Amino acid sequence: MQDAPSSSAATDLQPARAQRKTLRLGMVAKASVAMLAVGLLPLILFGAITLIQEGNRIRAEARESLKTNAEQIAARLDEWVDKNVRVLQAVATLPEIRSMKADPQIATLTAISQSYPWMFLVHTIGPDGTDVARNDKHPLTNYADRQYFKDAMNGKDLIWQTLISRTNGKPSLVLAMPIRDGGTIVGVLQAAMAIEDISHIVLTWRAGQTGYAFLVDETGVVIAHAREEYVLSQRRLQDHPLVAAFEADGKPHLAAFVADGAESLGYIQGNRFHWGIAAQQNTAELMAAQRQTLMLGLALLAAAVGLVCFIALLASKLLVRPIVDMTHAADRMSMGELDASIPVAGKDEIGMLAKALERLRKSMVAAMARL
Repeated sequence: MQDAPSSSAATDLQPARAQRKTLRLGMVAKASVAMLAVGLLPLILFGAITLIQEGNRIRAEARESLKTNAEQIAARLDEWVDKNVRVLQAVATLPEIRSMKADPQIATLTAISQSYPWMFLVHTIGPDGTDVARNDKHPLTNYADRQYFKDAMNGKDLIWQTLISRTNGKPSLVLAMPIRDGGTIVGVLQAAMAIEDISHIVLTWRAGQTGYAFLVDETGVVIAHAREEYVLSQRRLQDHPLVAAFEADGKPHLAAFVADGAESLGYIQGNRFHWGIAAQQNTAELMAAQRQTLMLGLALLAAAVGLVCFIALLASKLLVRPIVDMTHAADRMSMGELDASIPVAGKDEIGMLAKALERLRKSMVAAMARL
């Protein structure tokens, strides 16, 4: 007859059970953490490296795109202005223009405005600053206070200026040059063109919802801008980071800055007239593709974490379950319960441990029988 377990044996059993529970939880957790580290650490590292490379690629492509588009706009703008300058230079050498007589000049000036309709005003100005002839039928006006007239009379070959036209009260681009007869400056030929024609060249470039181009003259005054109020008020953008950098040295600049409360990336370069052509776009929109990649990566990572956790939990339980069963069997053996055999499954280390415990149980049964 087997002796009943003593109270001291029951007392000793409680810490053993507590230790068993702690051990069980610890092994499952450790196995899960180990599998998570092995399964997810390479994935996280690969995703981080890929994301960084994707961000660098997107930024490089955005910089190149801004630069390329600014260069193309500058080339188109120079071509457009050159075309108008060549026309005026050819007209300034015509005999009827050099004669500084109104009647022959009016026919020529009218023909020019008809061939180049964006020139809403083509006129000649006498040495006193008053109109000699105009293509329109407006009254003769005095322009002696205009800077382009003063510069032309002082011998400057080509003058350009953005100003509010006295003819229509709108922002305009003025091209002016002296009229020479026998080496003597006898007057000034001037053409005023609507800013809308230049704006069409500049503002046709758009990128997404926030990408646009704008144009400032050599003093930082807006010639073309997506915000019409900047053009109408001839606003100076000397505080704009791109314009300030360009005005400082006249060289192309690529810069990241904050515009209208949003981080932006922009590029500015000059043309032959030292105007600044700038293109900019919000960084958030530029990096939208990277954010989409990040969100997709996070979703895949979350799915991978869930899958690895499930597999880790299942595998760890399969690994720990036999150990827990053998622990229970050892507890029962310590309390004198030797009738239940210990199942042996597998030929691995756990199976070898189960066989050893089974042999121990049989030995204890035989020993108790002899006693």
